[in-house]
Amino acid sequence: MPISTYTSVSIVVTVLTVAHLASFIVFVTCLSEKPTVTLSRRGRPTIATSFNLSIFTMLISLIIMFCAETAAHLSLDFNVRFGKIIDGILVMARVIGFDMAEIGYINYSYDRAKGIFDRTLPPGLATGLCWVVKTLPLQFLPPVTARAVSVCVSDPNQIALSFMISRWYGAAVAIFTFFLDMIFLVTFVVFLHSNIQCELGSSIADESMAVVAQYGAVGSFVFLATAGSLLAFAGWVKEWLRLLAYIMLSVVSVVLTALKVHLHRDRERRRSTADARLKNVLGSAELRRIRSRETLNRYESPKVYSDAVFVGLNDTLKCLEAV
Repeated sequence: MPISTYTSVSIVVTVLTVAHLASFIVFVTCLSEKPTVTLSRRGRPTIATSFNLSIFTMLISLIIMFCAETAAHLSLDFNVRFGKIIDGILVMARVIGFDMAEIGYINYSYDRAKGIFDRTLPPGLATGLCWVVKTLPLQFLPPVTARAVSVCVSDPNQIALSFMISRWYGAAVAIFTFFLDMIFLVTFVVFLHSNIQCELGSSIADESMAVVAQYGAVGSFVFLATAGSLLAFAGWVKEWLRLLAYIMLSVVSVVLTALKVHLHRDRERRRSTADARLKNVLGSAELRRIRSRETLNRYESPKVYSDAVFVGLNDTLKCLEAV
């Protein structure tokens, strides 16, 4: 018996998400050899940054979610009954996967754009937003717990109560995250609009914030479309609409990864520019000596190096422009 179109699309998206995860792992692994990579407290290159962990969590969650969705529909295509426990586990995997992907997206977006929020929002609202983002995982626990109870119990009344709690509390959390992301989107748009007449290239921080705001606005818009579609049609969510929402969430993960790649290329471009100008002024031998000393300092005092390296590059460029 041939598999359905829905299952085929789900399989393709699952494979693409796995390929995305593999590409991301290769990218951050290669990045660990770069001189601009974050260092651990022991002075060794590390890929376990909060940014990488957020994207990794999001991709793993999406894969779990798509695998559960695919397995459930394969059972329908081949008329295989897993039983109540397995069916419940698949539902739980789908729900938890979606929630964890949301948490990964929100944490990554906030961590990347914290400087934008602090600069654009009033101090009280910026502080409140920080508190909300950090406690967001706790808000997903009640609906997930209620859904887990519905899988474990056998009494119809308890099952109905658990489903009701899971559905209504889950809807409340969905509305909350919708408005939270609305704040993200509005903040990014306001930041970009307020800087249209300004010289964004005046510093490295301004350049990076502009890039983060651009990608953040795109990611927030796609996420709002995803959450909005699920909220608008919550009463009659069809399979294709649910799969479309999952795919749109995957698009958000692509946007976040593209932001990371863009920022890395900008750092490498600035370093190459600095190297070229230093080479013209000081010569190749002196440049090699400076870079060797930078590498030594990087491992001897990783925190100091991590905080100062890009500031130093920016100051070097300004000095060379005056030469």
